[in-house]
Amino acid sequence: METLPSCFYVKNLLDILAIKECNTSRVTCGNCDKKSKEASYCFHCGGFWCDMCLYGHNILRSNKEHRVLSLKDFQDKDFEDVLKRPVFCQRELHEKEVLKFYCKVCKVPVCQTCAIVDHNKHDLEHLEITARALKNNISSKLDAAMEPSKTISSYIRELEEKSRPLEHCSRISKEKIQQTVESLILILRQKEQESIAEVENQTKKAQGHLRKQIDEFQDQLDKREQSISHIRSLVQRSTGADLVRSNASIDELFQGLQKAKLKDVTSILKWKSPVTVFWENQAISQMLQESRIGHFEETATEASQCSVEGFQGATSTAGLKTEIEVITRTSEGKQCYCPGDYIHVGIISPPDKKVSAEIKIVDNNNGRYVISFIPSQAGQHVLTIQVNGENIKEFLPICIKERTFTPLSLIGEGCFDNTNLKQPWGMAVNDSKEIFLTDLSNNRIIVLNEKGDFIKSFGQNQLDEPTGICIDNEGRVYVANRGNNKILLFSAKGEYVTAFYSGRSLSQPRGIALDAQGNIIVCDAGNECIKFISPEGNICKAIGRGWLDMPVGCLYYDDKIFVSDRDAHLIKVYNSNGRFLHEFGSYGGGDGELNEPTGLAVDKTGHLLVCSLGNHRVQVFTLDGRFVTNFGEKGKELGQMTGPSSVSVLNSGHIVICEFGNHRLQIFE
Repeated sequence: METLPSCFYVKNLLDILAIKECNTSRVTCGNCDKKSKEASYCFHCGGFWCDMCLYGHNILRSNKEHRVLSLKDFQDKDFEDVLKRPVFCQRELHEKEVLKFYCKVCKVPVCQTCAIVDHNKHDLEHLEITARALKNNISSKLDAAMEPSKTISSYIRELEEKSRPLEHCSRISKEKIQQTVESLILILRQKEQESIAEVENQTKKAQGHLRKQIDEFQDQLDKREQSISHIRSLVQRSTGADLVRSNASIDELFQGLQKAKLKDVTSILKWKSPVTVFWENQAISQMLQESRIGHFEETATEASQCSVEGFQGATSTAGLKTEIEVITRTSEGKQCYCPGDYIHVGIISPPDKKVSAEIKIVDNNNGRYVISFIPSQAGQHVLTIQVNGENIKEFLPICIKERTFTPLSLIGEGCFDNTNLKQPWGMAVNDSKEIFLTDLSNNRIIVLNEKGDFIKSFGQNQLDEPTGICIDNEGRVYVANRGNNKILLFSAKGEYVTAFYSGRSLSQPRGIALDAQGNIIVCDAGNECIKFISPEGNICKAIGRGWLDMPVGCLYYDDKIFVSDRDAHLIKVYNSNGRFLHEFGSYGGGDGELNEPTGLAVDKTGHLLVCSLGNHRVQVFTLDGRFVTNFGEKGKELGQMTGPSSVSVLNSGHIVICEFGNHRLQIFE
């Protein structure tokens, strides 16, 4: 092992790892090999020293200039210095000399002593100059080697782009073939039922005729057997005197039997029931065997003739939806529709060449395609629209403007279901663009459309001071009941299902959210922690005990849990396993400062919106806690707010603020 060359960079990385983990593990002294909690690092020696050995290290005159630092005092810059630590000669007696020169003859780095003793007649150069030249040479070679790779990558991307329309057309064609076959099968099934019904009708008619004759003969037979049985009975149970006395009635019975003539069955027995046999339509069978169920032809759509409508110039706004319409046309300019046409829309940010918008394409099945997109960031962007892999036109760069959070409308100043809103607290939006609102003091849930029109209310008989609310992928509604410490579950229609959780361990639950596994995340405000309730209704873990003062709002986003700690005036962030990551915010009324933070949401630009209830505004941050902007001030006018408690983002990108103090909602563009 001693003959192998050392990798100094890896050694330095291992040293850094040991330094960073010194709080949880002991460090081995490089001199006495003993492990110790209290240790220091010498940047010159490149090793660890326990307190006892460090005393000996420091009293040596040769170590006077050495820089030594306790592991617990390390800062970020000190770690960088470890990586940049000088490399020392590995020869005996030279261990403390730095490699400074490069011998061009022997092609090895050498220290000062080695240069004088062994390489005094060789061509020497300063090691840093040699390394710099070597790096530049390698970099230029790498650049040259990467150019063909970049070219090949561009070819691959172009070919992949060309393959997408083919894949799309193939998928559509397969679907049409399956639909055609299913349609033919449906027609054949209908014909099958018709033919079977016809056979059954013919059989029923013939059998009805025969049954009528059988019933007539059966009636005649029953009457004769009844008379015969009566005569036999009289004979068997009568005495001689009785038999003589009833002889006259017996003769009448015999006369009746003689008078009842048998029905002429000659014509009946000669009747033949119609026997029908099914013969297949060989022409159809032959046609299906010889003909195809359809045909293939190239699309009539000509990309150069396609047009765009509804594009209002080269401007848009980050976080808000913009809609345009693409119309596919033939080479003659006529509107046409081909199911296999492939529409692709791209919005690229030039600096990083990344897609920077949430794009949705709706096919109206008539040659018109509605394109909606929500840009995620401001700046110059390039819009491209392709039909079957070809650009339909050139667009000027789009200028995506920064969001200004302009107030649009107020909701709730009238009445809903004959009752005014009273201290609304929590809010959620479902996939049908409906707004669900917890009307706390009225003990109910209000449902509105995106325009704020009343749809319905529910839960009046089950809710007790409802606060947090969330909706799962099936549209089911979970509501936190602050009044009785329960989590209730309602169907998508608002029908009460069950008490999802009614244990005693919750105290004043506030905000709730759903994680990726379907667990309910609950702000247990009374117990000052966050609890996770499994889909089966069991508490599976709790986080934040001893670190949270009053958790009232929570949000699950990007595999992280954001918690608004109201009394600490902070936003605290945990990973999905509940490990604390970081926190941001501070008490105050300035930019980025919070006063009783409550509701949380992430808008279409990926920014975190925080309701600051105490200073009556919404603060906007990046997900890592950097302040972006804020909006709102105390008041009752449009654009003003009092006590914002929760916030939601609509599909259009518009933002809805729930105002606990003003008993209303407010929509911002």
